[in-house]
Amino acid sequence: MDDSGGFGAPPPPPPPSAGGGGQLPQRDFGDVFSTAFNVYKAHFAQLLKIVALIVVPLTLLNALIANVVFAPKKETVLILGQEVTAAAVRSTGASYFVFVFGLLIGAVIGYFLQAVVLRAGALAAIGDNPDIDESMRYGLKRFGSVWWIAILVALVVVSVILLGALLAFGVAGLGLFVIIVGVVWAFYSSTMLSMSVPTLIVEDQRETEALSRSWNLVKGHFWHALGIILVAGIIAGIIGGIIGAIGGSNWFLSWVFGAIGQIIVAPFVALVTIVLYLDLRARTESLTAETLRHELSRNA
Repeated sequence: MDDSGGFGAPPPPPPPSAGGGGQLPQRDFGDVFSTAFNVYKAHFAQLLKIVALIVVPLTLLNALIANVVFAPKKETVLILGQEVTAAAVRSTGASYFVFVFGLLIGAVIGYFLQAVVLRAGALAAIGDNPDIDESMRYGLKRFGSVWWIAILVALVVVSVILLGALLAFGVAGLGLFVIIVGVVWAFYSSTMLSMSVPTLIVEDQRETEALSRSWNLVKGHFWHALGIILVAGIIAGIIGGIIGAIGGSNWFLSWVFGAIGQIIVAPFVALVTIVLYLDLRARTESLTAETLRHELSRNA
């Protein structure tokens, strides 16, 4: 009975914890971020170790390529009788290589971290301890499929943009319309397909099946998913940018602080993604912790 002598409503069940298998709760906007932050705080050291193992060597390689192997040559010129040291512009070929290599390294880091951290985050979200070695092995095993999904998502996102560009060449005055439609489609399709990698990692859905599964999960919850994804990206961009700016113009210090920024924000973004994924499944199919634990164990 409650304090007034009447029978009150039964208390809500506790959230899933280590060893539990209860139904996962639906989470509103704030709950998604608070849950991700609580998991991040509870497993801070382990998550950062997972990320650092990937970020440090790959970002260092990228920094060396850009600032040592293809470093712009410095030359001294006379301006009004004063010697001024200026950096010469790289050759076109070198600049193109550095740009493409940087994009490739960024993509490798981003998608591999998703593959690794998402599993650890899923386990942490239901109260289990994420294991570094097991999470790394899990991510490596699925890295090829993650890349295929990344390529397919990119093709879907840019498809309307490319089609619109072709139409614009043939019909005058379509330029602004193509830009608007392209931007809208990019936001819409990338949001609808944002759960593709979590679907691959947790449910072992492959390529087009993962894209279709993501679309169905987000369908009906588009604005909820878009808002969370945008805010997570803004938070990561601000924090990573502030930390990276500490390095200044020195390439080595810039790399050090840039890597630190990525190491700090990447786990949080991945955790927000996995909590959103779990929330969408809780909304559409009453996902339980026991089901999730079984899926991760089955697909190990």
